[in-house]
Amino acid sequence: MDEKNQNNKHQTKINKEQALEFISTPKGKAVLFFGIYFLFFIVLAMIAHIGGRGPVLGSTDLNLGEFYYNLSSIEKGNYNFNYELLIDQVVTTYSGKHYDNLALFTDGVNNYYQQDNLFMRQQDGIWIKSDAPYLFLTLTDTSIMDRLINLSTYVSKTELASGEEIINLQISTTTLVKQLDGLNIDLDDPVNSIELKKNKYGEIVEVKYNLNSYAKYKGIANNEFSFTLSYSDFGDVQQFKEPV
Repeated sequence: MDEKNQNNKHQTKINKEQALEFISTPKGKAVLFFGIYFLFFIVLAMIAHIGGRGPVLGSTDLNLGEFYYNLSSIEKGNYNFNYELLIDQVVTTYSGKHYDNLALFTDGVNNYYQQDNLFMRQQDGIWIKSDAPYLFLTLTDTSIMDRLINLSTYVSKTELASGEEIINLQISTTTLVKQLDGLNIDLDDPVNSIELKKNKYGEIVEVKYNLNSYAKYKGIANNEFSFTLSYSDFGDVQQFKEPV
């Protein structure tokens, strides 16, 4: 029995020496590398299986749970606002105040007065009728905003230490053209995005439309187009006299 054990130990020692000698060869190193590589992906697959199916960019079947948003503070129409329009690296900012259906704001050069969809611009001390100074006026309409949010695909949600929350959504140009232009088209296009920012009270304080694909389709931008709507001081704006 002792002789048999000695033989087994001797054979094991020989096998180890042969294995070490083989590993030290180029062929052995290659086998060892691919073995470790294969084992690594086996472990990743097991982790992914345990963690469940993750999100796939562009998928229409994302299942990341529900998200909550509240547009009521904007709908009440009492707030200060800042609209930032970016078209191919050219930025224009419109800032002002909104009370009920009226607004007074400036782009830093001109002063504007708005009553519903009527716009007037101050020129040489008098107010003259003008077009809306920024593109896509409908994107500021909360009913349109709400519709686009509901037609978007929920991608992710980030909770900040301040209590704020950022919700990321995706929406196709096909959907935007149907909702904003009333046309039915079928485009195989990169998605656009909508980003919502909520304060710690759950109120939407910023809506950022990144509509690069849609703007290219409309011929408005060559590369990038974004429209960021920021709101503050809900309920604190005092009624102001209509300038005209």
